[in-house]
Amino acid sequence: MRTNLEFPVVRVTIIAMLLMRAFMMTAQQCILGTTNINAFIKEVPSLPKTTGAAAVRAYGANLLQQNSSALDAFYQPFEDKVNNRISEYKEYAQQKMAIGGTEAEYQQQAGLMADKSPIIANMGGYEKVNQMNEAEAKKAAEQAASQYAANPFSANGIQSAGMNALYQKIISDPVYAKKFEKMSDAEKEAELRKYMANDQPVVKSPAEIQQQQRASDQQQSQADRIRNAQEIQMKIVGWQQEMSGVGLDYAQQSQEIEQQGHSHEAISKEYAKKYEAIPMVSLGEYGSDHDPEQVRKIKLEEAKLHRERAQEELVKYNAALSSVSNRYQSIVSEYIAYLNQIKSKIYSGTSAEDMMEATNTEQPLLGFEMSLIGTALQLSDYSKEITQKTAQWEANYLQAMQTYR
Repeated sequence: MRTNLEFPVVRVTIIAMLLMRAFMMTAQQCILGTTNINAFIKEVPSLPKTTGAAAVRAYGANLLQQNSSALDAFYQPFEDKVNNRISEYKEYAQQKMAIGGTEAEYQQQAGLMADKSPIIANMGGYEKVNQMNEAEAKKAAEQAASQYAANPFSANGIQSAGMNALYQKIISDPVYAKKFEKMSDAEKEAELRKYMANDQPVVKSPAEIQQQQRASDQQQSQADRIRNAQEIQMKIVGWQQEMSGVGLDYAQQSQEIEQQGHSHEAISKEYAKKYEAIPMVSLGEYGSDHDPEQVRKIKLEEAKLHRERAQEELVKYNAALSSVSNRYQSIVSEYIAYLNQIKSKIYSGTSAEDMMEATNTEQPLLGFEMSLIGTALQLSDYSKEITQKTAQWEANYLQAMQTYR
């Protein structure tokens, strides 16, 4: 049994929730364009200058007692900083979507949108269609489509017997349809006026005129949002293609750096042959093996050549990463300049209609801006990978010096 006190409490709770939602919608500051993305890119840990510095970064100060977590520990603070900022974008995006409504509210709005369709309306409405089985829905759709085809203008709120007569003439008379298609715009307009000559004038009340104007303004606003969304999406796609090109170019450069000239692979093959060519000698009670002195010499030579090759590659990788960084920064600068130009085109509506018609431009921009911030993480990954590869050759050299000195 409810007491009289419960009803005011419920009303107050509902009002508070509505006020909170309204406050969130107005008070939540847009996060777009508030991050100095190029500063993040410039803060990416640069490559070490030497193979020795790479080894210390990757394995710690004592290379003969390697610290397996040293490399991750070096890059972790920067990666955490960038990931934390990306998380703020994700949280903002989720909050904005939550403001739009619950799943049930989205479904309700989707139903209202569907009911605006003349065919769905002729089928009995969204709710009734959902209750139909496949056969019933097919039959109802066919009947509704026939009704719509009989007078599509009336279904869209246009009352014109002449306009409908012209439409019926076109769809029922192929010869006339071809003739009409070849007419100029002026001739088509004259033909339409001829058919509409006997239409009775439609007298609308001031309220109907105002309603029609509001509907027209709403349609124009919706059309503008659709055009804005298409424009912004095309810009995003263009930048995404540029970013993809940067990644592909770097992959090709990386492959060339590793394969050109006296590569690590070539050095290993060359010294494998030299090792096999070392004559066998007797080692007394230990049997026989390749001459230890010659083995020591070529192992040290090979380790030294690998180390020198790694140093050469390090210089080339530094130039390659600098190019990638500059290209990413150029894309970011172009994006920020564009963002400042289109502030009036950023639409953050999250209703079912907005989502279904893809007119929300804030969410795609949020996703793209996160990917721009993510380029700093990509560069950090490149730096970490190169450091690790370089450090291996330094460690290999020190191990050879320890073993064969």
